[in-house]
Amino acid sequence: MNNKKTSSISASLNNDNVTFQQNGSPFSQQFDDIYFDTQFGYGQSEDVFIKGNDIADRLLTNEQALVIGETGFGTGLNFFLTLNHFMKAKAIHQQSIKPLTYISVEKYPLSGEQIEQSLSLFPEFSPIVAEFIAQYRQRNIEASTLELSFFDGLVQLVLIFDDATQGFEKLTSNVKQAKHQNKRLTSPINAWYLDGFSPAKNPEMWNDDLFKQLARLSKDDATLATFTVAGLVKRGLINVGFRLSQTEAIGRKNKSISAKYQQNRNAGKGYVLRPHHVKPTRVAVIGSGIAAASLVYKLTKENIRVNLYCQDEHLAQGGSSNAIGAVYPLLHQDRDDISDFYHQAFVCALGFYQSLTDEGINYPHQWCGVLDLAFKPALVERLKRFDDINAWPKDIIHSIDAKQASEIAGIPIEHDGLYMPKAGWVAPQKLVKAIFQAADDTGFLKVKTSCHITKLTQVANGHWRLHHNNKVDNAEQVIMCGGAQSNLIAPFDELPLYPVRGQISSMYTNNDIGKLSTVICHKGYLTPENDGIHCIGATFDKDERNIEVREQDDLYNLTMYQRSLPNFPKWTTNDIKASKARLRCMTPDHMPIAGPMPKTDEYYQHYQHLEKDKNWSINTPAPYYENLFVMSGLGARGLCSAPLLADIIVADICGTPYPVDSKMRFNLAPNRFAIKDIIKGKFK
Repeated sequence: MNNKKTSSISASLNNDNVTFQQNGSPFSQQFDDIYFDTQFGYGQSEDVFIKGNDIADRLLTNEQALVIGETGFGTGLNFFLTLNHFMKAKAIHQQSIKPLTYISVEKYPLSGEQIEQSLSLFPEFSPIVAEFIAQYRQRNIEASTLELSFFDGLVQLVLIFDDATQGFEKLTSNVKQAKHQNKRLTSPINAWYLDGFSPAKNPEMWNDDLFKQLARLSKDDATLATFTVAGLVKRGLINVGFRLSQTEAIGRKNKSISAKYQQNRNAGKGYVLRPHHVKPTRVAVIGSGIAAASLVYKLTKENIRVNLYCQDEHLAQGGSSNAIGAVYPLLHQDRDDISDFYHQAFVCALGFYQSLTDEGINYPHQWCGVLDLAFKPALVERLKRFDDINAWPKDIIHSIDAKQASEIAGIPIEHDGLYMPKAGWVAPQKLVKAIFQAADDTGFLKVKTSCHITKLTQVANGHWRLHHNNKVDNAEQVIMCGGAQSNLIAPFDELPLYPVRGQISSMYTNNDIGKLSTVICHKGYLTPENDGIHCIGATFDKDERNIEVREQDDLYNLTMYQRSLPNFPKWTTNDIKASKARLRCMTPDHMPIAGPMPKTDEYYQHYQHLEKDKNWSINTPAPYYENLFVMSGLGARGLCSAPLLADIIVADICGTPYPVDSKMRFNLAPNRFAIKDIIKGKFK
């Protein structure tokens, strides 16, 4: 070996264990395996690592620098794929693109010539490969680390020539550790490419110490992707806090894992941790509205058998029984927790409902937009603040003037307003029944109507017994989706859920109002015509469970409509076709609930120090009822929130990655009320 401290990497420094096959691709004799699959070009690496970590979209939308960690640099293919997407994002964002740091550990590096020869299969990368090689050849061959820079420093590549575990042990995101332990300071890793030869070929790399390093360096909700689906890798990742999903991949290695770091057990907030479950074979769902329908549909798509318990003679007789319901998010002018949730939920709902349509599931609906009118001075000021702050994408919500509003609505509008072009309306009861029918068509759903669950009891193995109609059924897991009925059964009565009665009025259409072509929001709401009627409403009566129709509530709806929209076509009580009162289920903070059911009485003994210091570090996992979940408190926007909440519950019971980040998970967690009460000194 050349003893000079700096030298070009020449053929004499080739990795002697690497040969090239007839198609020009590199092969490791040491590990008896290919470096990459050429059957689909670089398609397999793109599919597993780039798509598995959603790199292309993150480079376009990230508000902070992206840090990627990799085990096994090899030929550098993953890096060049990433760099290619960075170049595309840079072309779109120009100067506003956020930096990229790419940290890769390689124990058996290839020479510049070997890397160049390997990647000659992909001539589209030639310019950036050439720039890489020019820097790579100048490395200090005795140094254990090499830093390369691209695009005027926007991209930093850090190569660590060492065993993967030992290489990552040299890194830290803690400033004090970097100073006192002589470690390299880095930002937490946002995405992992867990590459390298399989455990069967390269057992030295894959071990619990490596997985611990991945967790130590990961940012909350960091993503991970790997070709390797070996059991020891799955178990190792789960044990340190990753949640896994196995998917199909193209190429010889036809399975892959995508994961998220969502169970940080050393963050000092044990109450945010959720129990890990293995996918069950059969579950029980209580409820029959949009929450239950969304969940049941998604569970049956996972081949999980579902017993659905409906207290009514027919499905969708509660809050989801209305003739027409608007689908739109609750958005404040500033980005806050509740708005961020409804924004994400709305995008998820649109995708879910469109997927139903794509599968041939028919239900009355129209994505005609929702127009929120500034019909009084306070709302005009709110409209100005929306424009000034500009917190939301224009395709989600934007301001329009009265002329534009009139053109959109199809009738004269005298107010400016906020327009949500992707929003609209559905016929909730028909939608819910169609979803249940689609779930039933899978063969994985059994519906039990007229079942009034009176009690739940847990047995020794953690399963549950459901008591109803003088009968007892057994279930591995139970999910409560019973809306305003949820807290009438223990232990769900420990949650601060409460009913809010609402009455809507269905109005006959006429030649004037029949021209309305968008949903109108004022103090209440007005829908376009469907099946000869429009819906107006609605009343809000807190803590009331009487659902008998009241004449004075119809008068209230009509008065509210006429005072808010005095120039709109007039209606009288003679124009009412039907009225309906149902119950919404609400929470004190107006956020829904989705997650495992907490053992509330046990929280104070574990987290009482939070009463003195809300930042007190406590890693003790939160106490929950085993195999018991709740999805409730959807309020007046269940059509918007149910699909995303269902995805969270599916992740809960299957052990797969959550679709929301750690902050949002806790904002939706059933145990948040107990923790907040302890912090405020109000825990009873």
